[in-house]
Amino acid sequence: MGQYFSSTEELYRVFGALYDRVKYDEEVGPRLAKANLIVRFNYTDPEGTVTINAKDKPADEKAFLDYKFDDNNLTPDVTMTQTADFSHRFWHGRENAIMAIATRKIKAEGNVAAAMVLLPAIRPVFRLYPRVLKDIGREDLIVK
Repeated sequence: MGQYFSSTEELYRVFGALYDRVKYDEEVGPRLAKANLIVRFNYTDPEGTVTINAKDKPADEKAFLDYKFDDNNLTPDVTMTQTADFSHRFWHGRENAIMAIATRKIKAEGNVAAAMVLLPAIRPVFRLYPRVLKDIGREDLIVK
């Protein structure tokens, strides 16, 4: 197991709380939807998968995108494989995705260039993630 998450269920609870906020966020959501991409994140330590669908119309008309854990029915435009710990530090703004791809901390497949264009759009999530952790009672996971 990694440093931050003891199980896939814990990983999904934490990242689910984050993605629930992001999919309705008025600043980030429209930018992600405009990208018109399906992005899959495969996590290790613990194992897990989330597919973020900003291509199809969301199930909730107030949302800008949808996401699902362990759903391999959609064909992603890009797939990123990384440790859950890396992703946790990334959402704190502590990791550089471009450098991580270059050094193979992230294994990227598909339309990587399109996904990299999203980096400026998701910057506000770096401020949001610690608030989400606090809101779900997981201040212990906040990277200082």
